Amino acid sequence: MNVNIEELEVGDEILISCQSYFKYLRVLRKPEIGKRKHWSTGAPTYKSVRCSTRRDTITKSYTYSGKTKTWEQHKFIVTPDDHNYEQYVELGYRGIWLLNRKI
Repeated sequence: MNVNIEELEVGDEILISCQSYFKYLRVLRKPEIGKRKHWSTGAPTYKSVRCSTRRDTITKSYTYSGKTKTWEQHKFIVTPDDHNYEQYVELGYRGIWLLNRKI
């Protein structure tokens, strides 16, 4: 079900699109109205919302000319279990799908 940011509550599990993948988020703080207004309509805007998600870190490496280059790649996993990463997410003017609501 599609919801707006003002309808979100603590504990809601939502799905949003982010670049070329989806993020499964759990809302940790209720969305708050910010101090700024929308530049064209003058409507109030919301602050970024504190959410948790599952993010795995993958270590990759390659060798070229005898030197080994190593880096970490972060991958967001679409699952309601084992959330291990918290972040602020800008949810204003985005498509938000409500998947589960704690009653």
